[in-house]
Amino acid sequence: MIKTDNLIHALTREGSLSFAGNIDFATELEKKIPDLETLEQEGSTLFFENGSASVANTRIIVSPTGHIVFFNEEGRRFLCSDPEGNPLHEALWSQDENTGATQLALARMQLDNRQWVGIKPRAKTFSTQIDISTHDGWEKMSIDNLREKAAEAWRVPFSEVKYFYNDEHMVHQGEGKYNIQLTKDALYALHEGTFDKSMFISFMFQVNWARLDLIPVVELFQSTLRGAGGAVFEFIWGIYNPQSRKGELPPLKYRGLPTYPSKEAFNIFSAFFTAQGPEGKDIRKLFMDPMTSHEITWTPQKHAPVRYFSDSQKLAITAQDGYLYKVTVYDDPITFPYTNCEGIRKPPIEREVRVGTQSFTLLEGERGREIAFNPVWNLRPQTYPTKLATKYPFTWKWFFNGEPPVVDPIKVQYTVPFYPEGAADIDESSLQPMVLDQIFYYMEMAPAMPHRLEKIDKVLIHTFDTVLAGCIDCTKEREYTVLYSDNEFAQKNAQLLWNYAASRDQLDNLQKVSFLPEAEHIAHAYSTQYGLIFKWIPFMYHPDREACENMLQALTGALLPGGFLYLVGPRPLQGLFEHYGLDTLYNDPVHNMPFFRQHLKMCPENQVHPDLCVFLLEKKAPEEKKEIQPASDQATSNFDGTVPQMRGFRRDN
Repeated sequence: MIKTDNLIHALTREGSLSFAGNIDFATELEKKIPDLETLEQEGSTLFFENGSASVANTRIIVSPTGHIVFFNEEGRRFLCSDPEGNPLHEALWSQDENTGATQLALARMQLDNRQWVGIKPRAKTFSTQIDISTHDGWEKMSIDNLREKAAEAWRVPFSEVKYFYNDEHMVHQGEGKYNIQLTKDALYALHEGTFDKSMFISFMFQVNWARLDLIPVVELFQSTLRGAGGAVFEFIWGIYNPQSRKGELPPLKYRGLPTYPSKEAFNIFSAFFTAQGPEGKDIRKLFMDPMTSHEITWTPQKHAPVRYFSDSQKLAITAQDGYLYKVTVYDDPITFPYTNCEGIRKPPIEREVRVGTQSFTLLEGERGREIAFNPVWNLRPQTYPTKLATKYPFTWKWFFNGEPPVVDPIKVQYTVPFYPEGAADIDESSLQPMVLDQIFYYMEMAPAMPHRLEKIDKVLIHTFDTVLAGCIDCTKEREYTVLYSDNEFAQKNAQLLWNYAASRDQLDNLQKVSFLPEAEHIAHAYSTQYGLIFKWIPFMYHPDREACENMLQALTGALLPGGFLYLVGPRPLQGLFEHYGLDTLYNDPVHNMPFFRQHLKMCPENQVHPDLCVFLLEKKAPEEKKEIQPASDQATSNFDGTVPQMRGFRRDN
């Protein structure tokens, strides 16, 4: 029998509710709980009032897994917790001022690592004006003609353009002029669990949360915190079920302009929903094509993944129908969870959970921690095929000479690019991924570049903290000196690099990669020469011409004749390249880069300084250049570790 004290604890536990409207309703519901009637239904226990367990009268449902769901006076789910009362998500429902229809006002979800993310529906409305009166035959062009042209330009199906840009969004203002509007929802990181300290993550296409109609595209998916996808899908699956009790809902579709299909997206969709496609077609192939992703329909799994928190063990587990998928330790300075690979697949950075008959073991390499089953988790025992563990030449800690830096377990969760929600400059940390894409583009475009890079044996990477791993080629053994100033980004990149190389059996090529703290090793690093250097000049130095020139002088001194320098800095610096014996192979302002222009399709108000440039430079052979003086002490002292902290996580937000 379910104790009402457990229900009251889950409802009133500190941190379970944060929205004022829900707190007020919970105060009244707490008084009613002891007197609610009960009904057993398909393994669940329903607590209801007013004599019937209708959608509107049901106040609490305890599922067969023990998870507790609370409903408001309209029958809308507003709180879900695990069996011990740990909150999983909270939703605030309201009524539209004009129509009176129910709508989602705000929602928040707790992640495995105890951080929170939130959804704000109708967060932003984008508006643009178009004028087709300059086109021949514009008088005969219909709105559908405009949609067809948009579909062709965007390379998306016409049906999807019409779905998101219906007649309400395309208002004809006469004389060939149209006002085009599109409203989007948004996803936020919620520091301390509330919208009071929120950080914008990404826009999403608008969802009718009161009657689910699609699986939304998270546009800036690389900005999501680890575990956010699972938590959001847990919420979507959870609110779909009570809505379907009112009347059958159509299957969901994955829709966007465009969609961003991936193997990982298909896997997480499939965990919560069952995919169906046209008969005889390969569902995975349909999903992976942005032109056909929307053809697949998704209906809820009967047994979706469920999460349990354990305060005593400081961990969260994810299981589905008794099968343990992963385990996350709350205060772990490493963001990767322990994954159940069934003894077959390679776990990320050797972090594996092995399930026995009465316990599971968290393994990292040869070290293990055994955890006894909690009966509440309903886990099934597991057996594994006989297979020798993969032996690796070294772990990710090798890159730090076995002594990785001390990191903040909270800050390390936020080592993702964060972009402004509106009209503001993108910070350095978040610009670096798209700039690195431009650098890769240069590598492909420059004549004979692959052949010339093949001859390079020593590389320096400096102040590219966000994307250190992306600057390292795993296919060939080279000596890499990586100077970092941000411990959290350095650790993350070392782990990503190790994973990538291990999955391709290329770790042996990385034995000469060294991640070194900038402040302690900069003088020594610049005392040798390299065939390739990656250097980002921090924004704080851009107004200081002398400091920038000193950096350029130090970089030139550390570059071998014929070597390449990928430099990101202020445009006026190019006036010094000839003096320091550097040829400019490519030179693009960031605001003109195709990768930044692509980003503007998702965040059209974001800005970068017009003078910020990406340069690909080559050092002339000695006979082609003027004599360059060795880098002075002053030049080196400008790399003294005073680079501002990369802002992957801002406590003041």
